[in-house]
Amino acid sequence: MKAILFALVAGFSLIGTGAFAIESSPTLHPKGAALPFSHQGPFVTTGDGGILCVDAANALHSKDEGVTWTSTPIFRDATKFTISNERALLRTREGVIVAAWMNMKELKSLPKFKWGGPIEEFNAYILPTYVCRSLDDGKTWEEPIKLNTPWCGCIHSMIQTKEGRIVLVGQEIIPEWRHATVMFVSDDEGKTWKRSNVLDIGQGRHDHAGSCEGTVVERKDGTLYELLRTETGWLYEAVSRNGGLKWEDFQPSKIKSVTCCAQMARLTDGRVALLWNHPPRHDPTSPSSRQELSIAFSEDDARTWSKPVVVAANYDGARARVSYPYLYERHPGELWITTMQGGLRMKIQAADLDKGEIPKFIPLVSPAPKPGGIVMFGDSTTAVRPGAIDKVYAQRIAEALKSAGSTISVHNAGIGGNTTRAALARLQRDVLDYKPGLIVIQFGINDSAIDVWRKPPATESRIPLAEYEANLRSMIDQARKQGAKVILMTTNPLRWTDRLKEMYGKPPYLPNDPHGFEAPLIRYNDAVRKLASDLKLPLVDVYAAYPAFAVSHKRTIDELLLDGMHPGDSGHQLVAELLLPVIRKQL
Repeated sequence: MKAILFALVAGFSLIGTGAFAIESSPTLHPKGAALPFSHQGPFVTTGDGGILCVDAANALHSKDEGVTWTSTPIFRDATKFTISNERALLRTREGVIVAAWMNMKELKSLPKFKWGGPIEEFNAYILPTYVCRSLDDGKTWEEPIKLNTPWCGCIHSMIQTKEGRIVLVGQEIIPEWRHATVMFVSDDEGKTWKRSNVLDIGQGRHDHAGSCEGTVVERKDGTLYELLRTETGWLYEAVSRNGGLKWEDFQPSKIKSVTCCAQMARLTDGRVALLWNHPPRHDPTSPSSRQELSIAFSEDDARTWSKPVVVAANYDGARARVSYPYLYERHPGELWITTMQGGLRMKIQAADLDKGEIPKFIPLVSPAPKPGGIVMFGDSTTAVRPGAIDKVYAQRIAEALKSAGSTISVHNAGIGGNTTRAALARLQRDVLDYKPGLIVIQFGINDSAIDVWRKPPATESRIPLAEYEANLRSMIDQARKQGAKVILMTTNPLRWTDRLKEMYGKPPYLPNDPHGFEAPLIRYNDAVRKLASDLKLPLVDVYAAYPAFAVSHKRTIDELLLDGMHPGDSGHQLVAELLLPVIRKQL
């Protein structure tokens, strides 16, 4: 959504630290400059012109533009409270400081972050939202006030309206097992609070689903405008005409976004600024890449926006992130931008944003494989997965061979969603035309899938078992005729997740059986084993190796999988460890 990693929620809103974030320094806009400190926003300007922010337990003050800081404790009893890194901060026109945050001391969840289940399990997820106030610019603080008990993934936006009302954007999980947005408003400078209606997108049932991580501004006509994170590829929007207690017109905005939060802020020149992770220029269809942080401006109260400008970027690996931003206008036109993920600490003049740009990233394009190389032929469990996996097994094999002095090329010919029928149709173009010396074949998950979610629901696998076997035999036959050797691999196991159970949780699948999602797959892996035996081909039995690998690495099989279906980094490590000695023997 980071100094301490809370593993329980890694992959949720990533509360606590930059879990999965690359810690290398982001690239700044050519006119940007590094801030002289490591503190993260939000920031406010105190009555004496200084700067105030908070950390896990203290208020931090600077009177020299962030060069030096002093610290004062926030809590009388620090054993009861720890402020999350996802937080909001406001100084009202009357001089009252209000901080809003989740209390990490009360964080509770089920073991291994089990998501989805009866109401008893839902009630086990607790991460309360609090506010606390200071009447003397952060020197002393009143006792915290609890606003909400259910799990809150992220809060980062709080404003004061022209009428004096404080509006805090909150969120919580709901019994449908997704996030929804709820607002809290106060008419007495944070002493007491009222709760709004809930904004629920009605889609998804997993730990990133829903409509959440909202940001709000007040329009000149007195209405409030909110943007929310969703998984749709767009920020959603909503409007309140009564100061934040009732929200309406909940719909997609015209702003493309990966699945991450945005932040709006009203600038002193009257414009609204928007910081968010627009799909990166080099990967404009990505639903998840947070490698570029962009800014845009609106001169008509967030109805239309200027062209996005990339203010910072991190291209150091698939999981590199510059995200969860905080925007602070230190002086008119001087923007301080910090992020929770990626460690961005920069300042830039708004007037300089059109004076240069960060060069568009050009991903390295692998050269065409040389004759005699290795081709990894498979589906999405083989294919590169930017933003989700650091190194798939093809990359790990390539590095291992290179480190051993080999010059043999390794080509990844995995395509997501492929069945053996689709793979057979592209075999010549994507594999045989390169004249490989060795082909590693792994298909089966898509072939065996029974699309019970369709209307009407399917009752048979996408590719019948007999055709699956025939397709594999044809691939092997064509490869051998060209002189290539072949290694067969079984698939990885499958496990239920909430999202998968939502789609496939009906017969002939077994939703109440922990192994019930792989019921159709078992026969397909058995067919691969038999085919390897009949044709005297080397077999890498990935499926069979998972349990022992999980035990030896003190993990569960679920933890070796990214999403119940695809291998995570540990799963790709396992495949590479199994496959490498077989490749060496074949070569």
